This record gives sequence, structure tokens and C-alpha cells, in this order.
Amino acid sequence: MDRIKLMIIRHIYVSWWVYLLVGSCFLVGLFFGFLGMNSLDQSQTSSLKQLFEEGLVHFAEDFNFSISARQALQKNLLNLGRLFLLGLTIIGSPFVLIIIFTRGFVLGFTINFLLQEKAWRGGVLALLSVLPPNLLSFPAYFLGAVMAINFSLYLIRGQSHRNIKMSQCFFEYIFAMFGLCVLLLGSALIEGYFSPIFMGMFR
Repeated sequence: MDRIKLMIIRHIYVSWWVYLLVGSCFLVGLFFGFLGMNSLDQSQTSSLKQLFEEGLVHFAEDFNFSISARQALQKNLLNLGRLFLLGLTIIGSPFVLIIIFTRGFVLGFTINFLLQEKAWRGGVLALLSVLPPNLLSFPAYFLGAVMAINFSLYLIRGQSHRNIKMSQCFFEYIFAMFGLCVLLLGSALIEGYFSPIFMGMFR
């Protein structure tokens, strides 16, 4: 246990700036997502509201929760797979940050849209249906981005920079990414089975 704690402390000490960089990209994306919603004109806002209302009606009909969960899992695994593959390249770090920025933008845009269109009901809807799956998916994406950037930097610096063999580092990278799949599975189950229930309540 003490060895694991030391490894975590050492990892954070070495990679603190990567955590800061990834977190900053997410927050900037969140901020621009809020601004992006405010920059839409009346016709665009009306179109989005119409699509949203149609989506709420869809939840009231024969909604297939298992298909919804499966689609959410496929989406999550695809995004994590992109992070994983980008980490295997030397030039993948900027694209990793773009993915994290996009996640923040979409979340900020969605929350601001719900607040503007549904007022307090939108806030409750965001709290019950939007945030819960993100409580699991965001840490997975965040940690996945950090690990992808670290592995990419490892490739840039070369094996001599660290006293770890390439094969060992690679298998650790794969093992950690597979571990994050558990979080994404939980997020997909929440998004597929629980979020639609609350969405249907606000139709």
C-alpha cells in the first residue's frame, strides 16, 4: 500500500503540469461552451429548442434503454480509443487537448442551453441527467488524456530519459486505459438507463 502511495505521489509530482494543462483546456472549453450558446441568434436557438422538445417526446414513447446504453458505451470507448491512439504518436498531444476542450465545450453549451430554455427546471434536469454520467466519464477522459500525453512525451524524450523499458511502459499504458473503461462502462449505464428517466419527467 505504501509503495502504491509513493508511486501516486511521484506521478503527481512529475506530471502536475500535465494535469494543470488538461484541466485548463477543459475549463476553457466549458467557458467557451457557455459563450457559444449565448452567441446563437433567435432562429438557431428556436431550432435547437424544437429539436430538444422532439427529443423529450421521444423519451416518452417506446424508448429502448439497452440500445441507449450500448450507444453511450460505444461513444465513450471510441473517444477513449482516440486518446489511446494519439498517445502512441509523437505529435498526438495537441489533438488530445482538442478532445478535452471539445468535451468541456459540449458540456458548457448543454448546461447553458438547459438553463436558458427551462430556467430552474433546466438546472434540475442538468443536475439529474447530464452531470451524473459525466461524474464518471470526465475523470476517465481526464486521466486518459494525462496518460496519453505522458506516453507521447516518453516517446519524444526517448527510453534513456527514464529507467523503464519501452515494453513495460507500453503495457502499463494499456493496463491503465483498460482500467478507465470501467468508469466509462458505469457512465454509459447511467446515461442509458437513468438519464432518460429524468429526461422523460421534464417533457
